[in-house]
Amino acid sequence: MAMNPKLLRPKASGFNPKSIPGLKLWLNVANTSSMTFNGSTVSQVNDLSGNGFHATQATANNQPTYQATGFNSKPTLYFDTTDSVTSSATIADYILTPTTNPTFYVFMAAYSPLAADSGQIALGSDAQANGRVLFGSNFGGSAGNLLFDTVNASGGRLSQVVTQPTASPHIVCVFRAGASMGFRVDGVSVASKSNASGNFASTSAKLQIAKCDAVSASSMYMSECVVYASALSASQITTIERGLGKKWGVTVA
Repeated sequence: MAMNPKLLRPKASGFNPKSIPGLKLWLNVANTSSMTFNGSTVSQVNDLSGNGFHATQATANNQPTYQATGFNSKPTLYFDTTDSVTSSATIADYILTPTTNPTFYVFMAAYSPLAADSGQIALGSDAQANGRVLFGSNFGGSAGNLLFDTVNASGGRLSQVVTQPTASPHIVCVFRAGASMGFRVDGVSVASKSNASGNFASTSAKLQIAKCDAVSASSMYMSECVVYASALSASQITTIERGLGKKWGVTVA
């Protein structure tokens, strides 16, 4: 007997990313009607925020593969070591006041299996000149080694080995809110700083998933990505993380 496809859908969480002000980008792999398929791979994931910042990959060999049950038995995109998608959103679009007081929050239902290459790039900008955004899981090939970098300067950089492994499904959050900066895994802060510094001299770099700048793409799974250009409150952060966690079967604190 064929399995009812409804059983493979993420559990309804009652959370709508649009309910939080400042939404700039929303990619949701559970919404197959929002994606353009090229056989088993995906050439475009539409931005559901309403801003039109769709994520695309024109080169067939570099398109991620759709897996109906790859994330806690729920839909996901698998990016191998050559795959990536690039959103049309630039730093000027998804970061609030990037040249004076950078502020943005990124939430992802994602994970990166361990590999022997230089690191698993979860997201980043497509140009490093005059600053960048980079978040790498298992960076440097080490389990749990996370690097979060804004503006490519030591004052805007965090590097941390976390106790929570990232080689299994998680809800990850990286943020910069002026002088505050950090990353969170499943509702728990794993690294932060209160004196982050540095602004963007250039704001035209676009947001990439599974790749950053000239760094080779690395294998990862991504089911949802939500980006806010706003300073979120603690209650808003919790709402987003728990909403995504319930939807994707991840326990969030």
